[in-house]
Amino acid sequence: MIMSNITRLFDSVNVIQKRTFIKNFKKLFQRIDLPPIPKQIPQSSFYFNIERVDEFQWMQDPNNQDVREYIAAENEFTNRMMVNTKLLQRRLFFEMKNKLITPEVVSPLKVLSNGYEYYTKHSNYGTIYYRRKKKSLSNEEILLDSKKLTKANKQIKSVLLSTDENLLGYLVEQEGDEIGSLHFKDLSRYNNYQNEILEGVFNFLWGTNAHIIYYTVTDEQLRPYKVYAHQLGTSQRNDMLIYEEKDYTSFVDITSTKDQSFIMINSNTFSSSEVRFFDAHHDVSQGTPELKLIEPRTSGLEYYVDHRDGYFYILTNADNCHNFKLVRTRIENIRKKYWETIFTVKETERIEDVDIFKDYVVIFAKSEGLPVLMCHELKSSKVHQITLPTNLCAVSPEINIDCNTNIVRFTCNLPLAHETTYEYNMKSRNLYSIRSKSINDFDSNLYTCYRTRAKASDNTEIPITLLHKKSLIMNHNNPVLLRSYGAYGITTDPDFQLEHFPLLERGWVIALAHVRGGSELGYS
Repeated sequence: MIMSNITRLFDSVNVIQKRTFIKNFKKLFQRIDLPPIPKQIPQSSFYFNIERVDEFQWMQDPNNQDVREYIAAENEFTNRMMVNTKLLQRRLFFEMKNKLITPEVVSPLKVLSNGYEYYTKHSNYGTIYYRRKKKSLSNEEILLDSKKLTKANKQIKSVLLSTDENLLGYLVEQEGDEIGSLHFKDLSRYNNYQNEILEGVFNFLWGTNAHIIYYTVTDEQLRPYKVYAHQLGTSQRNDMLIYEEKDYTSFVDITSTKDQSFIMINSNTFSSSEVRFFDAHHDVSQGTPELKLIEPRTSGLEYYVDHRDGYFYILTNADNCHNFKLVRTRIENIRKKYWETIFTVKETERIEDVDIFKDYVVIFAKSEGLPVLMCHELKSSKVHQITLPTNLCAVSPEINIDCNTNIVRFTCNLPLAHETTYEYNMKSRNLYSIRSKSINDFDSNLYTCYRTRAKASDNTEIPITLLHKKSLIMNHNNPVLLRSYGAYGITTDPDFQLEHFPLLERGWVIALAHVRGGSELGYS
């Protein structure tokens, strides 16, 4: 009897265990959530007599109902997979947002021109453009407020003052568009240009004659290819065609030289340049301006042009100078055979930009992958280097519209700090910080940033920038985020990245690998 009861007890336990096992087994399979799998519809294309089969070409159409349903399924799957991280997501969002809080009021960066200070202020509703007379206690003048445009899902692409600073042109585009409508405002309030709007504009600039606008338009592939001249007060239908680029691989842009002497028409491909110019003072009412070609396009030849005192200063990769060099030539002898080299760099250096002033040329370059700023004195040909607060940063030129000055303005963007704007006196060689702001709730003294190298499979040494806590024990067990990009000559700069901070504070190492393709160590 006892044995019988014990047997029944074990049978009952076995039944309960089986039921529990089956229940847990079902739960296990319920937790395996598979992502949605898109259908495959093979479609063939032939390029260079080679067949290419794409099973997912149908997904290129955002209006396809199947595409929309697949995207919705992907989003639902993501939400299910991430459901246990919602608290962490909110915490990370708060931490990063907190880093952007500026404890002190940061004054706007002002540009001085013809007795006025020009600057912008930002709000939740968009950007407001101001000016005020220099060293004046008068009220600031609102030139343009983008609040209404932001509400209409539009944005201001560019804003330019006429050379006499009485007219304002601003290009407005719908968010996501490449072209927009060009509007005008008379700051002297003598004329009303509210109803004068140029449509389909890609880029624009003012002629030295303050009532003439030059602008580019695009073809069906959104390639800028035509340059027009418009005279204020006339219909766009009557605008004069200045230049048309018929090579479908070339993109056209218009610029003016820094001294406002010439308008430059630049036709660029990914590997060549062709530049034409004409007098910026030309009156289009007297006919089409005469275009002069600096150097015919040649595959592999790139050049970019500015002007000062009867010389064209040209940044170019001519003569197999892949890291670029600075040359100059008289405007009477503009062809390549007359170009005179005035500045070159080493094989491991690369010139990225130049800025022309009355007595100096400022050269923005990279040496061993690190930013270098050099001042070339035009009269003596002497060169000196600007001492930066740190080389582990990203440097970019600011707006330096005045060529008759010894002051150059530039910005340093650091990985452990918000950007700082500097002014450097090229004559006295003094560097001043004119605007900076600290990162909220972050002590940069607790962190380090330095450069190391790693050997690739062919023994080439690849520079790597490392960021981490100073107190971190480097024992090969720390989590690492490795970032790199190597294509098109686009560099991976050690600059401010908001998403790095939650990782750094949790003991991660951030590694920026400066791999080949980014050109940090030169073209080769």
